[in-house]
Amino acid sequence: MKTRNLLLTTAFAVSMCFAAENEAEQASPVETCSAAIDNAAKNISANALSAKMTLAEAKSNLAELEAAYKDDPESEQIAGLAAKCDTYAKLIATQAETQKVRNQTADNWQKRAATARSVEETQKKINQTRSGMMMDQNARLQAEMQQNQEKFQAEAAEKEAALMAASQREADLEKKLAEERAKAEARQQEAMNKLNELQSKMIQVTKDARGIILSMSDILFGVNKASLKADLKTSLAKVAGILSVYQQFNVSIEGNTDNTGSEEHNMKLSQQRADNVKAFLVEQGIDENRLTAKGLGMTMPIADNSTKEGRQKNRRVDLVIQDKALQQEAK
Repeated sequence: MKTRNLLLTTAFAVSMCFAAENEAEQASPVETCSAAIDNAAKNISANALSAKMTLAEAKSNLAELEAAYKDDPESEQIAGLAAKCDTYAKLIATQAETQKVRNQTADNWQKRAATARSVEETQKKINQTRSGMMMDQNARLQAEMQQNQEKFQAEAAEKEAALMAASQREADLEKKLAEERAKAEARQQEAMNKLNELQSKMIQVTKDARGIILSMSDILFGVNKASLKADLKTSLAKVAGILSVYQQFNVSIEGNTDNTGSEEHNMKLSQQRADNVKAFLVEQGIDENRLTAKGLGMTMPIADNSTKEGRQKNRRVDLVIQDKALQQEAK
């Protein structure tokens, strides 16, 4: 009977181990990221402001990762967001460790001041009793003072070395983020130079905080239709060629109209035009996961709808092109 119970207990323990291993293997990038952030945040002290700010950024990145994973678990964007999450977790841990060392160093300096006061008191006692004290007692006090000083100096040197190491690790991580940002900005500027070659009366190329804006006039579509004319297809083919070179770019396709006609009609027309531009880029070999299409109707005018010229400017399709790294920072 005892043997049977022992076998049952062993089998149960083994099954629980396999279940735990399977559960660990099935952890999603979102769960892994969340666990890394939670683990890094455990050691944040109350006055670790840099770590708290980075933690807020990390949670924002986690929310974006969770949304991307929920939308499409196979999206290429997930790998970049997960890598950035890992970098944030390491930076949080380093910043927390740095603040901890700073706190310990500050406490150590207080101990040093207390030791110094103790040394002064001891010296006073030595001076006051020197004439009447035995030589061995004087030597003992001197040795005690020297021992205290040496102990403090050793502790201070150790804490200062740890602080320098932690500060260096934090600087290295921040340098890495800055280098990634600089590369992304350089790529975007290169693409901007190439896209400027498409500049015409029908296509305007500008740049703002969102990225490179490629605005296409509605005369490149059929009148009050969503079909693409030949001139637009030619220009979009060139855009696709540039996007195929810069794989780090995402594109938001935004359809816009003037205020002529009903809101429902304009919203539908703008969405169809944005969808058709997206479909054409996909036909040209651009990964659909890099593209989003949204009809904005008459909600985002850039000119006065009360004039003919203003309404013509508002009837457009915008391609908002931005490097993934800069896009994530903006969010």
